[in-house]
Amino acid sequence: MKRCLKMMAIIMALLCCTSCQYHAENEIPVSETSQNTENSIAAPVENSDYSKVNDNSSDISHEVSDDKKESSLQSSEESSKEEHSEVSVESSSETSQESSKEDSSDVSVEQSSETSQESSKEPKIIDESIVYDMETKYFIKKLEDPLLHCFLQMYDAVQNFEDGAHFDEDISSESLDILMFLLNYDCPELIQLNGDYSPLYTDESSKMVSGVYFTYTMSCEDYKEHLEELHLFFENLKADIGEKSELEKEKYVYDMIFNSCIYDDSEKYSGTVYGTLINHIGRCEGICKSFMWCMRELGSECMCVSGTPKWETNAVYAGHSWNIVKINGKYYQLDLTIDNLKEYEDDVHYPNYGFFNVDDAFCNETHEVYGFYRELGLPVCKSDKANYHKLNHLFVYADDDIQDQVMDILEEHFTDGKIDHISIQFETLSLLNRGNTKMYEWLTEFFKSKGIDVFDYNNLYDEICQTITIYAGVFEDEE
Repeated sequence: MKRCLKMMAIIMALLCCTSCQYHAENEIPVSETSQNTENSIAAPVENSDYSKVNDNSSDISHEVSDDKKESSLQSSEESSKEEHSEVSVESSSETSQESSKEDSSDVSVEQSSETSQESSKEPKIIDESIVYDMETKYFIKKLEDPLLHCFLQMYDAVQNFEDGAHFDEDISSESLDILMFLLNYDCPELIQLNGDYSPLYTDESSKMVSGVYFTYTMSCEDYKEHLEELHLFFENLKADIGEKSELEKEKYVYDMIFNSCIYDDSEKYSGTVYGTLINHIGRCEGICKSFMWCMRELGSECMCVSGTPKWETNAVYAGHSWNIVKINGKYYQLDLTIDNLKEYEDDVHYPNYGFFNVDDAFCNETHEVYGFYRELGLPVCKSDKANYHKLNHLFVYADDDIQDQVMDILEEHFTDGKIDHISIQFETLSLLNRGNTKMYEWLTEFFKSKGIDVFDYNNLYDEICQTITIYAGVFEDEE
């Protein structure tokens, strides 16, 4: 019985040896199934790693084979020696298997380490789905690679409050300036970003950049809290507006921001939507972004543009921002900030709607948009159908008598013994200047005929908006 057991052990050892030798000769890993499973989720290791395993396996198989030969020659010896030989063969076989497992495990660790290194070098895959309401971003949708990919890297970094973004491909510093403008002005939801940035130059002579560093106005915790406040604000805005026409919604938002916001370009959040809509303090940047986000939430296409205000001669004044909005299928220019925005909470101001849905010809007289907007594809604003003054018969044309037109306007809006505040716009600046020389005389004549001795009007920013605003508050106080 012992002899039979001994012979069976020898046969099994020979079969194992033959198998290991086959793997070594054909350069097949010891644990092929295990390697294939790892290769399905990681990069393959080099052939040299496999050869190490096979070399060890070959050495082990030769050792086992020698043991088997010795145990076969000792087959005629006493049973105790036979039993010892059996144990020796079995022990050698187990040692071979354990050694093989250890070497295989070493390769697995090396593979895992190399795979981890290779994985860390692979660029992070980012797509447009990370951008909030991407379909509303007029200019960003016009970007093409590699600028679009760089923009997405920047957006992702800002959303995660990272110090900066490192690009997969270098871009020019001019391109970075454009991307930062779009990140700041076309993405009003990024209220944590203050717009200041530091380019990471790769070549000073050619002004190429490989990344950018950001600055933030708030912590991640504050950002989440403030964003919740804004989402609640927009829910209430939609509920308050209800079922109105697109033009009515536009004027509602315009008046809401005008009446609630104080102009201040030094307040911490004044350049953000949060500052304008929640803290009620804003500058042109925060005001135009707030108007844009409100209109987008209400379903209207709207965008911010920036440029140079031609009326400013002070070199400290770096720029200005305003809106382009699409109403009833037509694009219009709109500048809420220049509309006599109040600077103190108790200031009494009425909007003059000087840049409420004006065309390019009118706006270009006082606003010069930055060139990259035109390069991306600026909408053409040539309609005047939704212009506030023309729509409400408050517009004075150059081809008719100025006094007659002004008197007709006053008569039309004189109701219940007074005139609710009105703003009259003139077609040209020269027409306004001519009207101003006679305006006090015309108003005195009109109100005297109505039995009213006290009146007042304002032509603040008249050269920019080409308007004269008549206030109702004076008449209400007289009552």
